[in-house]
Amino acid sequence: MTDADFSHQLLDAVRRAGARLNSDTATTTPAADDAPQQGKPLHILLAMCYLLHRTGAEMFTRDLAMWLRRRGHAVTIFATAFGDMANELRFASIACVTDLADMAARPDIIVGNTHHETVRALLHFHDVPVITICHDRSDDHGRPAQFAQVVRHVAVDENCAQRLVHEFGIERERIELIQNGVDLSRFTQRGELPQRPRTALLFSNYASHNAQLEEIRAACVQRGLSLDVIGSGTGNHLPDPAEALGRYDIVFGKGRCATEALCTGNAVVVLDPVWGMGEMVTAATVAHTRRWNFGRALLIRQITRESVGAELDRYDAEDAARAGEWMRTHGSLDATLGALESCVQRTVRQHPVLEVPANQRADEMSRYMQDWIRRGNPSAAQLTIASLHQHVAGLQQSFNDHQHMYQARIEALQAEAQRQAEHAAQSNAHCSARLTEAEQQARRAQAELALLQAQLREVYASRSWRVTKPLRRISTLVRPGGPQA
Repeated sequence: MTDADFSHQLLDAVRRAGARLNSDTATTTPAADDAPQQGKPLHILLAMCYLLHRTGAEMFTRDLAMWLRRRGHAVTIFATAFGDMANELRFASIACVTDLADMAARPDIIVGNTHHETVRALLHFHDVPVITICHDRSDDHGRPAQFAQVVRHVAVDENCAQRLVHEFGIERERIELIQNGVDLSRFTQRGELPQRPRTALLFSNYASHNAQLEEIRAACVQRGLSLDVIGSGTGNHLPDPAEALGRYDIVFGKGRCATEALCTGNAVVVLDPVWGMGEMVTAATVAHTRRWNFGRALLIRQITRESVGAELDRYDAEDAARAGEWMRTHGSLDATLGALESCVQRTVRQHPVLEVPANQRADEMSRYMQDWIRRGNPSAAQLTIASLHQHVAGLQQSFNDHQHMYQARIEALQAEAQRQAEHAAQSNAHCSARLTEAEQQARRAQAELALLQAQLREVYASRSWRVTKPLRRISTLVRPGGPQA
């Protein structure tokens, strides 16, 4: 999307909102009997920048949409771009749109996951209440939409809640902490952990073949652990890692990855290959680290083989099992999405229709446009970044494929060289054996010859040989054909 396209859509949304406000500045609130009641199915619009890479926020949006649909709500997802998840969502009867004008019906509520898509949705549906969810402490998409339609803010961890308070002046009472959950039916518990760990996994889309990975691998090798890596950065992306996690004893990860590993029953070291590392999650610390979503605020140490090794040495199978049990009790997806559904229903009951004066909306739009111009076109930037992500992922996959191919060739050449060396060694050994045998035979022949020569010398030197000399002479003379008298 170009700057002109985005500007056109934004201004068109403003004109539509203004027209509705001018024609209906005194919108009435429905009677109590008409307001959505507890448990009544709602039409929920989820706003998200894109659904392309199955990152934490994208998977959260997918899980929320699927769960709400199973609960009987009508769900529409508005995003700038969709990937293969669109087919999965549409198959589950969830609408996916890139243009809000395609929606024929007004939603009951907007749940905004990213800043600019939330703003576009609330401008299009000017009287619909909005809940925003802050998924990230630093990224631009985590900024809350500051419009009167936004009546509730949700933070996925304490770090995000502090951002809303300290950076945007939102009262803590208006922020609800609803943390990401795990589908326990997918991430089933593995068997008991061994007393001595054997396998480890680096579970991160940000892992790559770099110095940090080598430090982690070195610490594992020193302790007899085999290390695998799951994540798009190394070309080993698994859309559903649930089955794979059960094969490992220790998992390095953060955020959603750490949560899934804990629910599976793995021992977990909070670590991100880009940001740094924290500590081994224990039964005593799991509640605290969960509140911070096993995330960036805990990654305060540099990744070195010494720091990684120190956490590996804290491995305790029984303690890890207790931490995992706590996580399964308090971190289920049903608990998370149930809390969000409750928040949505409370918001719709309290604010079925929002009346925002036209002058207030104009002031809000002015502030937003000034910020939008100052920052540039973020939607286009998001699309560009998404495209770059795909391009880099393709390059990374190609690199990994070539690396695997060359590694296979190197291993084949090494195997052939080893085979030839073994054959040469066998041939040398055979030749050496034959040479040794010949030398031994020659030495035996020499010894026998020397013995015979010694015996002959003894005969020549003996008195018998001297006494019989005339007889030997006579025998020569009388021998047939010998000398004649």
